[in-house]
Amino acid sequence: MQPMQRTPVQRYGGKLSGVPLTGGQAQGVVPGSGAVTLSVGPQGLGNVWYPAQATISTTTGPLDSSTALAYLGIGGVPTQQVATVFSGNGTIALAVPDMQPGQTLIVSWSGAHPGDTVAVNMIGTMDALTTG
Repeated sequence: MQPMQRTPVQRYGGKLSGVPLTGGQAQGVVPGSGAVTLSVGPQGLGNVWYPAQATISTTTGPLDSSTALAYLGIGGVPTQQVATVFSGNGTIALAVPDMQPGQTLIVSWSGAHPGDTVAVNMIGTMDALTTG
């Protein structure tokens, strides 16, 4: 069996702009402490995200009494708080600059129900490199 041929990075000379943002989803399970953190951000050479909003959720839904704090971060370290959601579920409007690889949206829940699944989904557009 032959290995797959790799495309040399030099061939990625084109740029796609304004395509729907992909890869902006994460989910996890709340441990016994009730605290969990998820993060999402662009990865790969030339990927730039232009987020417009993020939806966050727990499996408990609207009756959840947890608090979720959303931050912009660099290298997984929160640097600027951008939202607070008191029901643990909701939509966050993101008025943030474009995100480069290494930058992340970090959402931390506290007081969540152990065993719940929590999720974050970023919505917006992105730029990506292409060989075309």
